[in-house]
Parts: sequence; C-alpha cells; structure tokens
Amino acid sequence: MKVLHLVGFYPEIGGPFSVIKELLIKLSQKGISIKVLSPIPKNYDKEKINFVKDLPFEVEYIEEQLPRFIMPSFSLKFINKIKQEETDLIHVAMLFDFYNVVATYFSKKPYLVSLHGTFMKEAYKMMKLKKLKKDFYMSIIGKKILKKAKFIHLLTQEEKEHFLEFYPEFENKIRVIPNGLDLSQFEIDLNKSDLINKYPHLKGKKIILFLSRINRIKGLDILIPAFAKLHNEDKNYHLLIVGKDDGDGYEKRVRQWVNEYGLTDAVTFTGLLTGKDKLMAFYGSDVFVLPSYSENFGVAMVEAMACGVPIVVSDKVGISREIIQYNAGTIVKTNIDDVYNGIKNVFQNLDEAKDMALNAKKMVHNLYDINKVADEMIKMYEEAIDSRWSNSR
Repeated sequence: MKVLHLVGFYPEIGGPFSVIKELLIKLSQKGISIKVLSPIPKNYDKEKINFVKDLPFEVEYIEEQLPRFIMPSFSLKFINKIKQEETDLIHVAMLFDFYNVVATYFSKKPYLVSLHGTFMKEAYKMMKLKKLKKDFYMSIIGKKILKKAKFIHLLTQEEKEHFLEFYPEFENKIRVIPNGLDLSQFEIDLNKSDLINKYPHLKGKKIILFLSRINRIKGLDILIPAFAKLHNEDKNYHLLIVGKDDGDGYEKRVRQWVNEYGLTDAVTFTGLLTGKDKLMAFYGSDVFVLPSYSENFGVAMVEAMACGVPIVVSDKVGISREIIQYNAGTIVKTNIDDVYNGIKNVFQNLDEAKDMALNAKKMVHNLYDINKVADEMIKMYEEAIDSRWSNSR
C-alpha cells in the first residue's frame, strides 16, 4: 500500500509535526510505503530539516509562493506534483491549506482529511477575522473537500462532538483515531539535576512547566497572574515557559505581563526545545500546566504524562474526560483562581499527585501507544482503498 501524506513537515508546526513523524515511522515499519509532500516557508533554514535523511520514507519540500495569511501552503507546483504521484491513497492534514484544494480538484486518487482540531468551537470562534475567512472558505471550497473525502479523521470523541455541531451531514465519514506516541523514547535516565545543570538558577526551585506554542489560545493570560499569586506566597516557585512564538508576536505580550507582575527573575523563557532537551524539561519539572481555552488533544500534555509529571490542565482539553476516568490529573476551569488552586493543590498533596501521575502513565500506555494507533490507521487506509474499488464497480 502506497500512501502520500500532504502535511507541513518541519518542527515549527508544533505538536502535530512530532506525532505525525512518529506515526509515519511506525507505518513504514509496518510495511506501508510512505511519501511526504510538504510545503515550506520561503527562506527557511534547511539545517532544521536535516533529520529527514534518517527517516525510513521520502520527504519532498515545496517552497510556498504566498504568505500564509493569504493562503496557507500555496504553491502551483503542488498541482503537477500531486497529479504525478503513483499512490493508492492521499492523506491530507488540515483543511485550509492549498494542497487540500489540489487533492480535491486535480487528483483522481482517493483521499482522507485529518482536521487536527480545526472545528473545536472555542478555537474556531476566538479569532473573529479568521472565523470570517474560514466561513467563507468553507462555503466555497471546504465543504466540497469534506464531501469528496473518503473519511474525515478526528482525534477525540470531543472533537467529533464539536465537528458535528458544524456539519452533522458528514457523521458517517468520521473516524476517530487518537495521536500516538513512541513510548520507548520516554524510557530515558533523566531527573531534575539534569535540568538544573542546564539552568543552574533553577536549583532549589519548585518548577512549573508550560510547554507549548506561545499562542493566545493556550491560556498564558490566565497562567501568568495565577503564577504571580503563587510566587507572592512562596518565592521558590519558578515558571519555565518552553516554546516559541506562534508568529503573531504574542510572546511580547506574555513577557510584558511577566514584567508587570514583577516576575522577571521567576520566569524563564527557553524557546523551542526538542529531543533530549525537551525530555529534560519534563523530567526536571514538578508539575506541567496547560490552561488552554481550546485544546483538541494536547501532545505536550500527553508527553508529560508519559514522563510521569503531574498535570494541571483545563477542562477545554479534548481528552479531559479520559483524564477524569483514569484519575490521571487535575482538571481546572479557565480562570485565574482555578489554575492557582490546581497548581497549589499539587504541591500540597504530593502523594496524591504522584498517584495521579502513575495513573497517567497507565492511561498513555493503554490509549496512545503508537503501535496500537498505527494499526488503527492502517485499517482506515484499507477501508478507504476498498471503498474506492467498490464504488468503481
């Protein structure tokens, strides 16, 4: 079976990039022939994609010809490339990228679409101008893309519920398969001392970790004042913000809040961390916090759970019901007091927090093991290809 993946395949994409990479590696190991066709920004530092040389599948990059705010991933080169590819199935990631249009109108191959949280209600409606653009796109192109797709791939049951509020007519096309993690990568001998060796000023601190894109939807406007309350009570609290600006300058606002609350010496911005450095941040922290206003899955959160770090996350996280079912973490509302109390409760009840962290590791192994997820994905691929043949008879 040959599958062509159309997806942004470079680190700045964030969580979706890392889980898609792990999935494609596992699919290749299970005998699926994979090729990735990826857009890439103009003047992108090619040193950042040297990792593709070590992957068990081909990755080809196409430089974007327009700014992303006009049309994400636009390049006319996609048309001939996608038409010429010999493949049994096309798997497209996201919905508002130009390569979706190409797969729909210029290729005769069957395809399926992964939405990656596009229609989580809070995220969709939060940015009014973007919402208008998305609504217009859906009215003229987007619904046609979904209608022609063999399947619509969603990550969580909550995402499915949100999506059906927008487009109930597509219910029969939906397949829910979560993100998966290669859990062997978390079997590493790291602890707090490793993080302190890299950041000596963290010695003796109670480390609160935020690891995600620095974006307004992630709840940093809640986290900073909640942390300020904690720090006013105990100067040993320290907030570690790991991630990079999402491209809209939001990090500047976050730094401004840090200054306004007098937290300059109590907050460390590390930028984007990957590989061992990212694992060092997980294993060196006392609690992971993600107070998002909308979070379809939360890859970094699940990684923290796999590392055995206690978590405090908002009830807007797409797998919050699973976390409650497994008693695997602290769920809070998206307000300052709830986040403050949630974090404080972890430090005041460390034994309970450790028990939750053990439950979290069990949950990750049961639900998000990359081997199980890859098998589910292969079944979906087979069903899509079989339906093509049955429809052509």
